[in-house]
Amino acid sequence: MNKNLLIGTLAAAFFIACQSNRTVTNAVQNDSLTNIGGDADKKGCLTSAGYTWSQLKNDCIRPFEDGISLDILNAANSHQTVAYIFIDSLQKKAEIFVSEEDESIILEQRNESLFTNGKFHLAKENFCWTLSLNKIKLYQERK
Repeated sequence: MNKNLLIGTLAAAFFIACQSNRTVTNAVQNDSLTNIGGDADKKGCLTSAGYTWSQLKNDCIRPFEDGISLDILNAANSHQTVAYIFIDSLQKKAEIFVSEEDESIILEQRNESLFTNGKFHLAKENFCWTLSLNKIKLYQERK
């Protein structure tokens, strides 16, 4: 009977030891998963995963998935990367994402084919969106 008690005690100790080890291991693994990317911006968007804050959606988005891609037109200008736009027809606003700006830029709709903030202009020309800065065409949607 003492032998059965000893085996039961050892089995219980082994079971408890294995369980607590799993808990520690899982906690370490979960902590590691939380820190993947680890470089959240001031709004909490994981920039290394391509997320950025959208003022119109009030959420972190990936502009290259949710937006319309515009290709560069004028390589001589300082804005030398791709731009993305997101148009919210209900709010009658457009949001532009250019890497040279710290955050997205909101444009107000002036008419059916023009959004502007006085500096940036997003116009629909020949069924394609064109983004201009101070009347210099920078980006255009490719169809």
